Amino acid sequence: MSLEKVLIVFVIGAFIVASLNSLNAVGHPITGEEAIEISEKSRLVKEGMCEHDDFKIGCVRYYNSSSVEQMRKAHAGGIYEKVPEGHGMWEVGWDFRYRTMFATGTIIITVDAETGAIIDEAYGPILW
Repeated sequence: MSLEKVLIVFVIGAFIVASLNSLNAVGHPITGEEAIEISEKSRLVKEGMCEHDDFKIGCVRYYNSSSVEQMRKAHAGGIYEKVPEGHGMWEVGWDFRYRTMFATGTIIITVDAETGAIIDEAYGPILW
């Protein structure tokens, strides 16, 4: 076999594998565990882990695309506006205990359920 034929077969094989992987991912939202792993990479969570001794996952909530659309209509201008149309989302809440006071702060990371992209990261309430 000539080098050209080997190269052509390799390129076609790579294209087929990439196509099959992308078809397999369509319509399958990421799992809650994957959303947690993605949220760990957010700037606010990384900072929180460095600044606090005690932290844990507070909650993990999934909203399918229908729920996101309903919330988008009910809460104009909210986080739901940032979610692409037809996509679901995960909200991952992290609880951080402050060293100097008896309080817990929350960081909420919103992850696109279809692509795994971080849509938003925000501070939540401080609970005493």
